[in-house]
Amino acid sequence: MTGPARLLIEAFSSLTRTIPAGENTFGSPSLQVDGICDGTGGVQWSAWVEWHRYQQLAYASVNLEGLVYDGWPIARFIERELEQHKLLEVRSEVRDPARIEVIWYRDAWQVSARPPIREKRIGPSPCLLHGLSPAVWKAMLQEAYDCLDAAHGHRGRAHQTVTTSDGRRRSFRVSPHFQLRQGFWPRDPSSRAGWRAALDQAMGNLRPLHRMVREQARPAAGARRGRSRA
Repeated sequence: MTGPARLLIEAFSSLTRTIPAGENTFGSPSLQVDGICDGTGGVQWSAWVEWHRYQQLAYASVNLEGLVYDGWPIARFIERELEQHKLLEVRSEVRDPARIEVIWYRDAWQVSARPPIREKRIGPSPCLLHGLSPAVWKAMLQEAYDCLDAAHGHRGRAHQTVTTSDGRRRSFRVSPHFQLRQGFWPRDPSSRAGWRAALDQAMGNLRPLHRMVREQARPAAGARRGRSRA
């Protein structure tokens, strides 16, 4: 783990009161990523550092994966957004929407692993929030919804034929994965205070979106919580 990644994880832990245990940290040298999430089942905060040969960049994000949790919150989010585009409404509350990327991923599953596929990104992802049109957002939502099992009320992974990294066409179970992220870098990347200030500013810009995604993904009033088909 690089020095910037350690400082970022410390800053995230301080701001969110997340203990950086093994299940909350992620990344590897081969992926060129090190980061941490808050461990919430559903809508999560996460932050990470990506490093490449000539540069490093940090991200803060709001993240919602296509997993069971309490009855497929990602399906509820998509269904409610198809009815009313709250994402486009709430961007007026975001201080700097031009800095936020809107991304839908398609995750392929092989038991618990996620093999790389060429169709990883859904639609024109990433899109900048300030320029996202209703038509493009609706198309992204529909493509993401198609990654859930229609035969079971879109509460499970769909089967799709996709292209693996070596060019082969294979059938996998897939699910959608939603992310709103902002890239940043502290003015003083050698100090804990610098990382905390930069991360706090990025999360502050994302905070109205975090509230909105949580609201759109919540269980219906009076709904029974429980595990459903994975």
